[in-house]
Amino acid sequence: MRGREMGVIYFDGVCGLCNRFVEFVLRHDLEHVFRFAPLQGKGFRRYAEGKEELSRSDSLVVVWETGESGEEMFVRGQAVLEVLRRLPGYRCLAILLGLLPLRWLNRLYDLLAANRYRLFGKSMSCRKPSGEEQRYFLD
Repeated sequence: MRGREMGVIYFDGVCGLCNRFVEFVLRHDLEHVFRFAPLQGKGFRRYAEGKEELSRSDSLVVVWETGESGEEMFVRGQAVLEVLRRLPGYRCLAILLGLLPLRWLNRLYDLLAANRYRLFGKSMSCRKPSGEEQRYFLD
């Protein structure tokens, strides 16, 4: 890892699959490089303002703060790959998935995203972090 990078994962806070993904990352992010914020929150609305590529509010978005050099943004399938690359033990999976053409990976992502509520459920409100988790969540 270069310097003191920090990634912010913007996720659908009412999606059962998205919340499971956040729990997975929390368990495996041993270096605590990720922070989390729901797409429904004020923080994401401020970040997305004026960014055309973020008009799809149901997409997973990962933003890397890279110190003085700025930021990198990843969406959909590429965002999943970026998260897996940063988790010990899952880098090989990221490499394997990365062999797929990005358009295929995004199609697979879109298919899953379109059916996520039906397959994994939907909460009435955004996920509330518990105790220790609170320090990893943004608004």
